[in-house]
Amino acid sequence: MNEQILEAATPTAQCHHTVTALERRDRDLVVHWADGHASRFNVLWLRDNCSSGGDKLSAIRSFSLDRVDPELSIADAKVTAEGDIELTWSPEPHRSTFSSTWLRSHCYEPSSRQARKRRPELWNRTERQHDWPRVDFDTVRASQAGHLALLESVADYGFVLVDSVPATAEGTEELASYIAYIRETDFGRIFDIVSEPNVWDLSQSEQALHPHTDDPYRYSPPGISMLHCLQASESDGGISQIVDGFAVCEALRHQDPAAFELLATTPMPFVRYREDPVPQGADVHLRALAPIIKLDRDGEVCGFRFHERSIAPLDIAPTAMDDVYRALIKLATLVYSEEFMVSRQLAPGQAIVFDNQRVLHGRTGFEGLTQRRHMRICTTDRDQFHSRLRLLLSREGREGAHFELPNGAV
Repeated sequence: MNEQILEAATPTAQCHHTVTALERRDRDLVVHWADGHASRFNVLWLRDNCSSGGDKLSAIRSFSLDRVDPELSIADAKVTAEGDIELTWSPEPHRSTFSSTWLRSHCYEPSSRQARKRRPELWNRTERQHDWPRVDFDTVRASQAGHLALLESVADYGFVLVDSVPATAEGTEELASYIAYIRETDFGRIFDIVSEPNVWDLSQSEQALHPHTDDPYRYSPPGISMLHCLQASESDGGISQIVDGFAVCEALRHQDPAAFELLATTPMPFVRYREDPVPQGADVHLRALAPIIKLDRDGEVCGFRFHERSIAPLDIAPTAMDDVYRALIKLATLVYSEEFMVSRQLAPGQAIVFDNQRVLHGRTGFEGLTQRRHMRICTTDRDQFHSRLRLLLSREGREGAHFELPNGAV
């Protein structure tokens, strides 16, 4: 049975976080807002989030849940003159005050939670081949707004072309400093991709590379990557290719829902083995088991890992093997098609910053070693990139600093 607690006075200037009424319903407090929305907050959730216990943002807390009576209830509730919500508890002799703005921004009704997601903007070749997201590095250096434009392009489109980056080793480091901390792996901090006569990694050859995500054989693949051009190839080849993996996933979901479901639920074995150290590469034996398509709690694609050359022999139920391979063939056909691929010959001083857990990158083949193609690549962790994005959004007074971002392929 519903119990009306308080009818709030009608404010002179209502907004979406103005409380119009409070209602007790079962173990919840229902807050009615001026725009007609109703938020339902569990009693124990409210007690846990009382600000008197300390700040969860800083993790400095004097309050612990082991002190809470599971049968705790609300003895009284009212809206203060300032428009906040004040609760008195029973049997605990405690009083909690919640900012109405804070409560509304933390409403966990499905519609509110969905509205707090920053969704990527999917694209295909038709939409992006001649309209790459692009920033000038001088603009990034010059202002916080320019820096934010760089990060938002990657968050929204999965990649951005950066012009005017110094075509030097120091230029790579400087660009990375605007993204996040460089992640050190068995390839070192920064890997120089230079065409060589004798290669130990295919990237050092003149061969074409199918679009792929890097290092899917790690439990946590690289998050954000930077591909910086110091020297272009002397031939017409070596053209960089970018594919929106999220758009590919949605196309597969539309064309073959069963194949999509298989690739989102079947753990795939990825492996990289190198027995002896090589220049720029340590000895490793890395293995990871993870689905190619990662879904969030709402069934939306939030991560992607696909590197066909790194998929180890499948070890799944014999009855599923044929269907899984058919799904892989459909996925590879979409990934390697031109429908979702954009391409560009990078010039010295240009760089592509891309989300390695969404976007695939590759290149066309090229010829000639007299003028060696020289690219530098480094990676950063996804959480640090998202952290910097949120901080800049807050500092620029922009909405969305607390929005949910795609977690990635982990």
